Amino acid sequence: MKTGAERKAWLDYVRFFSIFLVIVFHTPPRLPLFDDAVILNLRVPVFFCISGFLYSAGRFKGFGHYVAHRSRQILVPYTTFFIVFYLLWLVVGRNMAGPEEKSIDVCRPLFEFAFGDPRVVLAPFWYIACLFTMQMIYYWIERLVPRKWVMAVCVVLAGMVYFAPWQWQVDACGHTYRVMRFWNLGNALLFMPFYALGNNCKGWLDRLEFKTPSRTTLLLLLAAASMALMVWAAPLEQWDATVYRLVRIVAGMMVIPSYMCVAKWLAGRYGHRRVIEFVVVSGTVYLGLQNYFINVGRMVLEKFTHVGIMDEQIWLKFALALVVMAAIYPFAWLIDRYIPWFLGKRHSHWK
Repeated sequence: MKTGAERKAWLDYVRFFSIFLVIVFHTPPRLPLFDDAVILNLRVPVFFCISGFLYSAGRFKGFGHYVAHRSRQILVPYTTFFIVFYLLWLVVGRNMAGPEEKSIDVCRPLFEFAFGDPRVVLAPFWYIACLFTMQMIYYWIERLVPRKWVMAVCVVLAGMVYFAPWQWQVDACGHTYRVMRFWNLGNALLFMPFYALGNNCKGWLDRLEFKTPSRTTLLLLLAAASMALMVWAAPLEQWDATVYRLVRIVAGMMVIPSYMCVAKWLAGRYGHRRVIEFVVVSGTVYLGLQNYFINVGRMVLEKFTHVGIMDEQIWLKFALALVVMAAIYPFAWLIDRYIPWFLGKRHSHWK
C-alpha cells in the first residue's frame, strides 16, 4: 500500500467523503429531495469515476491475471460478507422481523447472491457486483477500441440500456429478476461513462484545481447547475425513468470536477490523515456493515431520547451517520488486523 508522499491524498479525501455520503443516504430520516437530488448525485458517479482513475491496464499480464486480481479484491469479500450475514439472517434476523420478512423463502438470498443482487441480507453490495461487471467489460473495450473512441463507446453502451430486452425475466423463490439486473449489467453499462471519464481523463483530473477565481467560479456554478438539474429531475423518476437516468448521467459529469477540486483543496490544507486513509482502504467493510449499524443506532436513539428518527431533521441524519462511521471503525480495524483474508487481502495494511 502506498503511503505518505507516494499516495495521492486528494483521492483519499474524495473516496472518504463518498463513503460518508453513502452512509448519509441510507441513514433516516428519509428526505426524498435531498437524498435523491443531492446525495445520490454526489456519491455513485464519483465512486465509479475514481475507480476508473485508479484502473491501470499495464499492471496485468493478461485477462486471466486481471480476473484473478479483481476476484480476490471483489468476489472474496462479496462472498465472505454474504455468508456471515446470511447465517445471521437465518438464525436471528428472519425470526425477529415482521411477517413480511418471515415469509421470504430461505433460498431466495442464495439466488440473489448468485444473481449478484443480494437485496435481502446485503443490499449495498449491488455496487460491488456492478463494479466487477463494469471492470470485466471495460477491460476489453479499452483494448479493442482506439483510445479516442473509448468514451464514445461507453456513452453508446449506456444509451443501449434503455433499449435492452427488459421483458426477459427469470423467476425464482417467488421473485422476478430482469436479465439486465444479472450482476447489475444494466447499471454497469449505465454508469460506465463515469468509469471511462476517470480512466481516459486521468491527466486532466489530476491537474484540475481551483487555481484562478474565474475557474473556481465556473466550476462551482457548474456544480450548482448540476444540483439544480437533479432537483428538477427528481419527480421524473416515478413517471419517466429514461429521462431521469439520462439527467443523472449529465448531472454527475457536471459535478465531478468541483467535487475533486474541493478534495484537492482539503488535501492541500490538511495533508495525509491516517484515519481517512484507513476508512478508504476499509471501504468494503463500511459498505457491508453500514445498514446494520444504522438500524442499531436508530433503535438506541429512539429508545433513550424518544426522538422520532423519521422526523424530517437533517441535522439528525448527519449526526447519526457520523456516529455510524465512528462505530464501524474498530470493527474494520479488527478485520484488517486479524482476518485480512476476509477482505481478499494477503496481509494487514495497518500493523
